[in-house]
Amino acid sequence: MVTYISAHDVKMFARVSYADLEFKSDSDFEAWIADAIIPLAQGIIEKYCNVPVGFFEAGGISFTNQLLDYRYPWINLQYYPIVTLSKVEYNSQGYGITPTWVEVTEPDYIVKKDSGQLMLVSHVPAIPEQSVRVTYKAGYWATPEAIKHVCIQLCSNFLHEILQRKISPVMRVDDWNLKLIVPNAFTRELQVILAPFMRKSVAVG
Repeated sequence: MVTYISAHDVKMFARVSYADLEFKSDSDFEAWIADAIIPLAQGIIEKYCNVPVGFFEAGGISFTNQLLDYRYPWINLQYYPIVTLSKVEYNSQGYGITPTWVEVTEPDYIVKKDSGQLMLVSHVPAIPEQSVRVTYKAGYWATPEAIKHVCIQLCSNFLHEILQRKISPVMRVDDWNLKLIVPNAFTRELQVILAPFMRKSVAVG
C-alpha cells in the first residue's frame, strides 16, 4: 500500500513513544502505525475529498476509457487536476446503434488540466449520453504538502485520543474502537485545509 507519510514521521510529530501505548518495542509500534493508523487517516481524507484510494500518491492514478456525457462547451472529467491525457474519443453513432469510437487528437480538443475540463473543438457526438470516452491520469506529480500535513496531524490526533482514553492498542484497539475516535480527531481545522481538494461527483458511465 502506498502511504502519503511514514510511521516514523507520525511517531516523531505526535511525540508518543511505544512505552506510552504499551508496545514491547519501537518497531512494533511503528508497524502498528503503518498498518492501522495511517490507512485509517488516508481513507478518511480520500472519502472526505471524494477521490479514489491512492489519489494523492505521487504521479496520480490512471483512468481508462472513462465514459462521460457530452456537454457544450466544456465536458467535466470526473477527477482533476489532470497529470496526463492520453486518449480522447467520441461516439459517432446514434441511439440503439453499437458505438463507434473515433479518436480525437490535438488541436481538435482543448483541455484545462487544473480544472479537468475538456472541449471538443470540431466534433460533436451523435448523442449526448456517455458519448465521450477518455483515458487519462489524474492527481499530482508529488503528494501535496497540505495532504501530508493533514494526514500526519490526523494520525497524531488518533494517538493522543487513544492515550487520553487509556486504551491499550495491543489488547483492545480494533477497527471499531478506532472509528469511535474519528469525530474528535478529524477536526474542523483539518477539514478546512482539505476544502480545495474536495471533488464534486460527476455522472459517468
